[in-house]
Amino acid sequence: MMRTEREGLFVPPLTFAKLDYSHDFEKSDVAILGMPFDCGSHPTRIGARLGPNAIREQSVLSLELIEDSDPDPLQHLTVIDAGDVNIGSGGLAHIHTFFTRAEAAMDEILSKNCVPVTLGGDGAVALPQLRAVSKKYPDLAVIHFDAHTDAYPLRGNDHYDNATPFTHAAKEGLIDLIASVHVGTRAPVNAKASIDYTESLGYRVLPWSELAEISIADGVRKIRENLEGRPIYLCFDMDFFDPSVAPGVATPTPGGPTTYHGLELLRGLAGLSIVACDINTVSPPYDPSGVTAQLAATVVMEAINLIHCQQL
Repeated sequence: MMRTEREGLFVPPLTFAKLDYSHDFEKSDVAILGMPFDCGSHPTRIGARLGPNAIREQSVLSLELIEDSDPDPLQHLTVIDAGDVNIGSGGLAHIHTFFTRAEAAMDEILSKNCVPVTLGGDGAVALPQLRAVSKKYPDLAVIHFDAHTDAYPLRGNDHYDNATPFTHAAKEGLIDLIASVHVGTRAPVNAKASIDYTESLGYRVLPWSELAEISIADGVRKIRENLEGRPIYLCFDMDFFDPSVAPGVATPTPGGPTTYHGLELLRGLAGLSIVACDINTVSPPYDPSGVTAQLAATVVMEAINLIHCQQL
């Protein structure tokens, strides 16, 4: 069984949607993996390292809702929760130590032809994942839902943080830049400088101001350009949504999509070849209600369903 009823005196650690805690990647289609890391670089909003377990806690509600779905991807795929990347004592690993351990954990999952679905963690968690996934899929492309491109200029070659994973990915040649797309970029006034720099690296950028003015169907068509038949790393930063519906994120940015609009764009990716997913930047200290983590759990379910759609 992909999801079992647990009776008796003991239960395993907290897992996403009460999935089995396991490292049997060879017999699994999808593995949930927590990445409890944040750079601590934001002057006030620190706490995305707490995101993975917050998403797991809220996933119980998603589980109740998904059981009414047809199909229920958790009943058609073997999905496990592998726990978290071990980042060392106190969760205060140096960023390169975290990168090394996260990449190795991803390597192990991917080597068994299992699809990793990761729970962040801030945006920095994308880079070790891209390093691992690109080794298995050298023609990898990226779909990145985010209010920010996370492809900002470097302040020296050893500048690594949550604002630069896609800059390093470009410079390391990890992905096909022309096919890759950043979706939803915006800023309090505008994001022209970051968009211009990101495009200078070779990426496509679809600002939210552009997507908001067209239909969802047209937006989906723009996102899917050049991506049919390509292996895709799907990165979903929860600040893609407007902070009115997702306040508990590392960098809330007003003027974003509603849950309906955002989820419909995500569902429009059905049929693409998703080989890894990353849902990140839930920061529980800034959302005592838990609605951001609950929405992130919904995004995880939608991502698993996209993986299921590939098998239909």
